[in-house]
Amino acid sequence: MKHILVPIGISNKAVNTLNYAVEMAAHFGATVYVADAYPPVAAPATSMANVKGILAEKSFVRLKEIVAQVPTKGVSIHIVQQGTSDLLTTVKELHKKIRIDLIVVAPLSNDTNEEVFLGPVAGSVIKRTSIPVWVAPFNKGYTPTKKFLLAFKRGRIASTDMLDPLRHFVSKDHAQVHGLLVKTPGHTAEDWEIGPEIKAISNGLSATENATIYQGVLEHFQSVAPDVLCVFRRKRGFFEKLWEPDVVLKRDFYCSTPLLVLKNQ
Repeated sequence: MKHILVPIGISNKAVNTLNYAVEMAAHFGATVYVADAYPPVAAPATSMANVKGILAEKSFVRLKEIVAQVPTKGVSIHIVQQGTSDLLTTVKELHKKIRIDLIVVAPLSNDTNEEVFLGPVAGSVIKRTSIPVWVAPFNKGYTPTKKFLLAFKRGRIASTDMLDPLRHFVSKDHAQVHGLLVKTPGHTAEDWEIGPEIKAISNGLSATENATIYQGVLEHFQSVAPDVLCVFRRKRGFFEKLWEPDVVLKRDFYCSTPLLVLKNQ
């Protein structure tokens, strides 16, 4: 775990999310990169020739002010110079340069709607990038994870690399992983065969039959009592459909613990 990216929105709780990421980075010896989730819009062609530079400077100053409010704890924090590029473009370009290991986001960026669990920033980076995402609760600081609940509805993964972020936490903190196979309607016996990679990382495995993976999580959450919920975001499946509009309502999915979303492309 070397590089952690934090998209900063306009929420007044942005400092909380950055502080959480810095605490995590200090634990792993990682570097934090900060990007503006809502860069200034491009000006009309009739505007001053240097207007883009002015807008970029305003974005930089805003991020610099937020960074100044967070104790660094010895962590290097870099502000990404992105001009008027949108967040997804910035993320993909930065990933090519340094390989981002994890994106840390808040469950809700700037929406005051209490019915929403994940706002457009979190939803878009989960759906539209190939980078693992950690959703950090607003009201908690980072603490080393002791137990993960890894919930999935297909036991085979596309690549063993998909589990690398989880392996980092297991290796660093000797965390336990409880695997939960949720058998949903319409799936075949092949979907329910658990691959060797998941078996190798799991300290325990259980199975349940539910209409959705979320219902399976709800059924077993209290008994497993995890510190972190871990799920896969596949190109096709429950979570892909769930994040289709880049916003997730609490009635469809909600998690009071941190949420780690792995990308099983």
